Amino acid sequence: MVAIGIDVGGTKCLAVALANDGSILDSLTLPTATGVGIVEEVADLCTALASRVGKAATSLGVGMPGTVSHDGVVYLAPHLPEVRQLPMHALLSSQLGIPVVVDNDATCAGVAEWRNGAARNCDNALVITIGTGIGVALIANGKVLRGHHGFAGESGHHIVMHGGEECPCGRRGCWEQYASGSALRRMANGVSGEEVLLRVVQEDKEAKRVLEEFASWVALGLFNLVNTLDPQVIVLGGGLGSSGVLRHFVADALHKQMPPSDLRPAPLLLTAQLGPEAGAIGAAVLGKEVIE
Repeated sequence: MVAIGIDVGGTKCLAVALANDGSILDSLTLPTATGVGIVEEVADLCTALASRVGKAATSLGVGMPGTVSHDGVVYLAPHLPEVRQLPMHALLSSQLGIPVVVDNDATCAGVAEWRNGAARNCDNALVITIGTGIGVALIANGKVLRGHHGFAGESGHHIVMHGGEECPCGRRGCWEQYASGSALRRMANGVSGEEVLLRVVQEDKEAKRVLEEFASWVALGLFNLVNTLDPQVIVLGGGLGSSGVLRHFVADALHKQMPPSDLRPAPLLLTAQLGPEAGAIGAAVLGKEVIE
């Protein structure tokens, strides 16, 4: 018997099989299908991975980008434009016949880092995934904060610049248009975020200037979240956020925005520990918790 977790991304789906001790038994990756084809793909991934490890799947957790309700309906996924009000939980439960949990992908990554990673033993934490967009997991008083509908944590779509850059969500000036990997590429005139970080390590002055500007936008959103939730720890994750170089620049920018420490202690800023598998691991953990 094995718990399966699947992280559905804009370009690929990553599935992991977790042992009882939380270790990864095996993993499988496929390009993300379009529209409702995602449901069939996720079901096939679950079945295929369970077969590979030679154990029946006891539960399935799925992390989906965008707004996901408590009952597992994906209302909106800005980076998967064909997904609208998709009843993922109901469809997968019917097809697979095992307990299924569908949650926001960043929430899943946050659960993984909270249970087994950088934020373990912290009752109040923020886990921020910075990649193509921005995702936020909120841990408050030892519980995952999901809100009335399940949509809490969509902080990437906080407006930080009125009338600013256009966002795939349909609005302008969203935080992720200034503090995501896509935003960094735009600021660097088409140079990838990974290349910007490399050039900073090589002491390129222009790359450093760009990263300082980018880090100030990241810190602005973090500061707003600190004022709202008062976390003990902030964990930076995701493809770009896990960089120690970026963490250094963001820490400096956040320090400049925070009040003096004798007036308000600053949260600890850490990089994520579980890497690109965090979302799938967290999804599997949430699935396991349903049957425990």
